Amino acid sequence: MTRIVVGDIGGTNARFALAEIAQGRIVSLGEPVILPTKDHAGLPSAWHAYGEQLGEPLPRLASLAIAGPVTGGPVDFKNSDWVVYPDTLEQDLGLDHVLLLNDFGAMAHAVHALGAEHFVHVCGPDVSLPDHGAISVLGPGTGLGVAVLQRTAAGPIVLETEGSHIHFAPLDETEQRVSAVLSAKYGRTSVERVVSGPGLGDVVRALSPGESRNDAALWEAAIGREEAVLIEALDLFLASYGAATGDLSLAHGAMGVALTGGLTNRLLHLIPESGFHARFCDKARYRARMETVPIKLVTHPQPGLFGAAAAFAREHASA
Repeated sequence: MTRIVVGDIGGTNARFALAEIAQGRIVSLGEPVILPTKDHAGLPSAWHAYGEQLGEPLPRLASLAIAGPVTGGPVDFKNSDWVVYPDTLEQDLGLDHVLLLNDFGAMAHAVHALGAEHFVHVCGPDVSLPDHGAISVLGPGTGLGVAVLQRTAAGPIVLETEGSHIHFAPLDETEQRVSAVLSAKYGRTSVERVVSGPGLGDVVRALSPGESRNDAALWEAAIGREEAVLIEALDLFLASYGAATGDLSLAHGAMGVALTGGLTNRLLHLIPESGFHARFCDKARYRARMETVPIKLVTHPQPGLFGAAAAFAREHASA
């Protein structure tokens, strides 16, 4: 049995927990400690705060999923001012070994390792995710995470991507208007500028420039579906989410989709009656293919932490 710290470090919160692994599998995953990133100057500060809350020495092994591209150099978060320096991370955190991976790479590892009880059907054919081939893994939060899980006879291969930063493709006059406003504000409109937690607020303010409520209040009111402009904005969000999911699954060659994150869990009851699936399937000559793709939602409460543990367990299968 090997005891490790697992982390899921996003733009808004840093989550930490203890996990136990043995023989390539997760034996246990402890309760998470959630620390707002705005309260800490960087990962080392949050790490030491976690250790103080835990009240015991931390294991000297860790698997950390972070919301940025892990390519060997410094990881510059796109949705916070944190920077992670892989070359000094073990020294900074007092570790013997750390596995560093993208947060949605961890999500893809979770999709592969979780049991059927941690998935619910969203739309498309009500069949299991494929045992072989590509599965698109994505979900909106502070940003929009995207990864590919490739299931092979030799085991899973995870491709970490920055697919959320492809250009947003407006498909009607309202979306063209929103895209123009966001491009004027940000220089261009990526999918993430629309399909993310902050994206809804930007869409609302593009449709109603005098709107002054914060994003949390707008989400609460939009899900309540009591105001016409918020209904329009949320319908646009869900349709755009479906369109982007379909585009990405085509790009990945995926015959299954796993959606993740607390936001999508909150929206689950609205997705079937929205334009999500119609836009997902609306791919002209590839409509018939898209109609055969099952779309599932991951319901595990901490898939990022679970996936970080699963990735470490697979890398150290003899532990």
